[in-house]
Amino acid sequence: MSQPIQDVDTIDIVGVRNDAGIDLVVVCSGPLDDSSETLMALREKVRGYIKEACSEDIWNAYPSAVVGPIGIYISCEHGVSAAALKAIDLLISEAANKGVALHLVKSMA
Repeated sequence: MSQPIQDVDTIDIVGVRNDAGIDLVVVCSGPLDDSSETLMALREKVRGYIKEACSEDIWNAYPSAVVGPIGIYISCEHGVSAAALKAIDLLISEAANKGVALHLVKSMA
């Protein structure tokens, strides 16, 4: 079975907001289980997103974006284990400490 969090070194989806800012989306390809591999990949990927969100480089990469807030969304249409929810809660706090909003959503629709 493949990991639900893949390509931890890349951003899955970037959306430039019409009203200012950028949204970054982590896409889950399966349930966020409580395996150490899944939890490690989740932490690594989201921390990479937080680092990118705090970097001025993101505005250079998307020059059409009007400077504004950057939101990070974990989009998971699958099940999320209690351990993964706990990891996400800790990541939400880490992101908030850096001025970034992190959200877990069922989908981006």
